[in-house]
Amino acid sequence: MSIAADGLEQIRDTRRQWPPRSGMPWTEEDFAAVFAASRDGCDPDEIAARIGRSTIALRGQLRRLLPAEERHLPADLVLPRLRQLDREGDHDWLAAMASSTRPSWELQREAQAERDDRGIGALSDDELLALVDVICGRTAQLPDELLRAISTAVHRRGIEALVRRRAMAAADDAVDALLGHGERLWSGELPSDGWS
Repeated sequence: MSIAADGLEQIRDTRRQWPPRSGMPWTEEDFAAVFAASRDGCDPDEIAARIGRSTIALRGQLRRLLPAEERHLPADLVLPRLRQLDREGDHDWLAAMASSTRPSWELQREAQAERDDRGIGALSDDELLALVDVICGRTAQLPDELLRAISTAVHRRGIEALVRRRAMAAADDAVDALLGHGERLWSGELPSDGWS
């Protein structure tokens, strides 16, 4: 026998060892048989043998039967999770296969929109401008509605003491800054902003 004939015979032997449905498209019948074998308590090797597929091919397909948000599970947890979902024999695996995971950018955009709806983004222009005035040190009066909303949020969160400590620290910082400028003047040092 020639080298080429030996190589061809080895390929034929290897193909004979492959599962009978190896390389063929997966069908609804295949997936239904997976669940039937799973309900019988078969492990992945037994399920693969029953449906004429390799264990590797089976593991690659099992994840598709999970709901989209659970497809991240490690391979060894996929079959136990499928068994949980199909405990009553009613897991809608066709719907699970049809579902797709949402891209991360879409989830991030949605999360940002939720934060905007309940945070700074939810403020009216007048409320936002009033806060800007306060932050910039202007003596603007905050609208009553905004003051009530802030007060309610502080009370609900139970952070009244923290607000008081921060307000006192800010006042102390302002006094220190003022007195610090005075000490520099008394020492003969001129402030860097150019006034004399």
